[in-house]
Amino acid sequence: MMPIDLQCSFLVGSMMAFISGRRLPMATPTWLARARILALIFGGIVFTPVWIYITLRWTPWESMYVWDLSSVPFSLVALFPPGLSLAALLGFNTTARLLSTRRVISSVGINLLVLASCVAVVVPGWERFTFVGTLEEFAAGMRGNLLKSDLALFVIAVTVLFFAPAAVLIVRALRREDDA
Repeated sequence: MMPIDLQCSFLVGSMMAFISGRRLPMATPTWLARARILALIFGGIVFTPVWIYITLRWTPWESMYVWDLSSVPFSLVALFPPGLSLAALLGFNTTARLLSTRRVISSVGINLLVLASCVAVVVPGWERFTFVGTLEEFAAGMRGNLLKSDLALFVIAVTVLFFAPAAVLIVRALRREDDA
């Protein structure tokens, strides 16, 4: 859903910093550069194609029933891919900087605020979040079919086949001992 995609990307980048936590205070510039590139890769190569597909296939759901594919602003769709990568990088940099200076509570607090912003969108928009269909179907009052939708199947499949393997590769790369 567009209103929480940037926050989710921020949280993914931040999670990469938490995974790297112990290494951050003594990380070399080379290792930090590689970690930042991994955050950009996850945002740009892993998260963005999935977001684009969801936007093209389920535009009303992705826009919380504001637009359909014919009315979604092209500029918004064009700005989101780099935004997702930059949000992941911002999440990594913010959390890494705080963790490297041993401000764990501050880093957790920032991430809780970002997570709270997601909750603040999803909870009031629960009917929009749990329904997958057209603008007309939503306006007609149809509700609550997310778990039985092809979107749910897609999310499960992409998580198992795409996100999980990418996450494993990224975690391994972050934990590599060279350039510590």
